[in-house]
Amino acid sequence: MIEKFSLVPKEYRKKDPRSLLFLYPNSINIVAYAKSMQKFAFYQALEVAEDLAKRQGYILLPWSCIHWQRAKNFGSDRKVKIGRKSFFLMKPNELTKSESMKLEKYLDELHEKEVC
Repeated sequence: MIEKFSLVPKEYRKKDPRSLLFLYPNSINIVAYAKSMQKFAFYQALEVAEDLAKRQGYILLPWSCIHWQRAKNFGSDRKVKIGRKSFFLMKPNELTKSESMKLEKYLDELHEKEVC
């Protein structure tokens, strides 16, 4: 189960904001466009990082799911920073019980937001 999860929402590509600037050059709200573009670029970068991690046999573990001392021990060699969020490259068998529970809770919250 843990090897097949994704931190990227399934439907994020349907709300691609890049064409909005071309279609509505005079009437688009710049702040709203910048926010949606930032969110889209974050998910795009996260998708690439997740794909590369899976090809090497790792999963991406969000910073909120790992203990700070354990994160400090892994250092910068397994840390991936996308935007303001940090993720760690971990093998599925390296996860502790609490990390896997936190990850499942994180995924439930993520997919709950997706449905709403």
